[in-house]
Amino acid sequence: MKKLLGILCISMLFLGLSSCSSDDEDTTEEDKKQTILLFMPWSGSSSSQGLLPYMKANIDSIYSAIKSREGLKESRLILFLSESSSKSTLSEVIYNSSTSACETKLIREYTGQDYTTEQGLTGILNEVKNHAPSLNYALMVGCHGTGWTFKESWHNYPNYAKQSGWPGVKTETVEERIPYADYHGELTDMHTRFFGSVSDINTYSIDIPTIAQAIAAAGMKMQFIMFDDCYMANVEVAYELRNVTNFLLASTSEVMAIGVPYRTMWSSLSSATPSYDKAISAFNTFYSNYFMPYGTYSAIDCRKMDELAVAMRDINAHYTLKDEDRSSIQVLDGFDEPIFYDMGDYLEKLCTDSRAYSQVSSVLASAIRSKCNTEQIYSYLYGTPKYVTVNTFSGITISDPSINSVALDGREKTSWWKATH
Repeated sequence: MKKLLGILCISMLFLGLSSCSSDDEDTTEEDKKQTILLFMPWSGSSSSQGLLPYMKANIDSIYSAIKSREGLKESRLILFLSESSSKSTLSEVIYNSSTSACETKLIREYTGQDYTTEQGLTGILNEVKNHAPSLNYALMVGCHGTGWTFKESWHNYPNYAKQSGWPGVKTETVEERIPYADYHGELTDMHTRFFGSVSDINTYSIDIPTIAQAIAAAGMKMQFIMFDDCYMANVEVAYELRNVTNFLLASTSEVMAIGVPYRTMWSSLSSATPSYDKAISAFNTFYSNYFMPYGTYSAIDCRKMDELAVAMRDINAHYTLKDEDRSSIQVLDGFDEPIFYDMGDYLEKLCTDSRAYSQVSSVLASAIRSKCNTEQIYSYLYGTPKYVTVNTFSGITISDPSINSVALDGREKTSWWKATH
């Protein structure tokens, strides 16, 4: 599954793509209404390539979508890709109508992991803005993820975010074997995007507040931020990003290694007026028919987060969860001690007064533009598959009821906790 850390695990390296001078012929640069940054940092270690083969497959899926539409239309696409632990590239993707192919134009090369810092990430965003100024901006992040959690809180995290023994990996178009070197250097065919393949969290991770600060510093509020990573659809993440994006698109749970179906989601998101309903529907259609039919995805309106925080603060002032009720809340992760609980179900267990519950649940529902879930979610954190039945799904998680040491160590540092307690 994917993981974009609450710590965004990002070591990026843009595919070492060759440059070219062709431009989309259907729309001039001046007509472009949206610039999308596809941000794919390093997900491996100094000795393993992490999710790189899958990210390249994701890029190919986007190229396929662009080709089918015969161009980028009113959008521009900038790619940041890390192809090694120390080298990344920033490139513009351009559709060459004469060859009906996507090509790349190199903008800049990077060394090291400065992209994990506020200053380094701000510099990348400024480069994007200067190279491809636009009416609107959007950010797509492909990597590992552990939601809102802080990298300093992870010590003995699960290392087994993988699955072996499968004959191949089915992409959106064909079934093929995509070798993957895990943290032991062994080849495996199937894994998820949980934060399990990186051996050095401090080197290759980014905390969510760092991302928010960098976007704010660059002065380019996003139409949407899409996380193609595990565990990113948390209320803590949505609240942290509320001032730098209108919408958050993410999964409450683990995402299979192949990621979201970019080819079928692209047309819905690459417009100046994205259709979040159609994007979520495309995700649902793909994973409902995938040979590993496990996944959740949501479109969350971050502009509703302040209102939700006010309502939650009032609830916390009057209600306390009973210890015996914790085990009955819908869990949406695979940890032995859960971190991510369904927020809607938590509120129902927390609010013993039906009127109070109705009021806060109404605010929560208004913040979820669209959502989908399969009957079960899948996890592979501890060396054996785990399947969790989804009985109720609000589209967003919360870690308030968690007694996991990682949650206890970090949640009071989050902006969400400070605003609601």
